[in-house]
Amino acid sequence: MNYSKEFSSMLSEAIQEGLSIICSSAASSILLCLKSDEAIESPSKIERLTKFSQGLDDIFGFGSKIIEKQILEVLYLKLQLPPTIIPDKFRLVEEVDKAFDQYTSNT
Repeated sequence: MNYSKEFSSMLSEAIQEGLSIICSSAASSILLCLKSDEAIESPSKIERLTKFSQGLDDIFGFGSKIIEKQILEVLYLKLQLPPTIIPDKFRLVEEVDKAFDQYTSNT
């Protein structure tokens, strides 16, 4: 899905903040690791969420879902959307698409 520039910016911020759940300085290290594995193009611009999610899974295994949930929670706050219940079995791309749909219908 093609996201608006504004949404993409908030998503990047949410990813940075969500990755900080590990520790405050972890986000930049994780993003650089994902860039070197070609899971992302640059630490400031994550265009392929599927590869990003797979990269997190490669690094953290099951723990990646905890990080992805944190990213989604931060995203919903940034978008000023009502909190949503994220199912136990979810795909990051699908949940971000849902957030984008809600965001665009509210603006």
